[in-house]
Amino acid sequence: MISKLGKKIKIINRRGKNITYRYPELKEIWKNILAKQALIDGELVVLNRKNLPDFHLLQQREQVDKKLEIEVKSKEIPATIFVFDILELNKEKVVNLPLLERKNILRKVVIDSEKIVFLPFSENGTKLWKIVNKLEIEGVIAKEKNSKYERGRSENWLKIKNTKTIDAFILGYTTEKRKISALCLGCFNKHKKIIYIGRVAAGLDKERIEKLIKKLKVISNPGININTRKKITFVKPEIVVEVKFLEFTKKGELRSPVLLKIREDKKIEDCILEEQLS
Repeated sequence: MISKLGKKIKIINRRGKNITYRYPELKEIWKNILAKQALIDGELVVLNRKNLPDFHLLQQREQVDKKLEIEVKSKEIPATIFVFDILELNKEKVVNLPLLERKNILRKVVIDSEKIVFLPFSENGTKLWKIVNKLEIEGVIAKEKNSKYERGRSENWLKIKNTKTIDAFILGYTTEKRKISALCLGCFNKHKKIIYIGRVAAGLDKERIEKLIKKLKVISNPGININTRKKITFVKPEIVVEVKFLEFTKKGELRSPVLLKIREDKKIEDCILEEQLS
């Protein structure tokens, strides 16, 4: 949320924390909001050299708290806010107006610059999705054009991710409140060496847990280095699963993985990372 009052800007993240201090390069965007007071919804991003949102660069900004480091990062990898909705204008609530009407208001209120941009939208979903695929960006939010403002997703506001899938084998699992809380996954690299690619918990329902408990064969640590504080029960790498994910992190782990299925038809020899990513 971007809150403007006079010449002051306040940026609040989705957890309700004031993060204005972390983005000094945005302190002047009040000049681009043509209202004495406004409450605007948007997405804070850091653009890469291709002018596309880069999650890794944004993480660098979010993890910095010291004043000097913040100043340096604000110049090295500056942030931009893409705005797409408005809740208040000059202390008058507009949340109950239809979405397209709110967007028309927002378009008149915001002057685009390098720091704040009115997010373009389209009513041609098929054409937009082709662009999303071509640019390999995260996805879209599909909204019913006459909907009121809503906090969170609903039948009127749907998040549609542009996800990827990968086949990986189970190296082990962690246990917390359940028999299996998360699966530790691996693949072979092109040199046939096992590499760890992260953990998956989403999609691990009771039925799958019971099925896996019967199949997994516990072994001692096979010498694979997995950087986690959680205790891992290692298993013989022989069961393949299909997982969807957004991208790989800089650590080489899956971002936002979700277990789709257990692949009875696959052998671990089929899980070669480079071949699946090409």
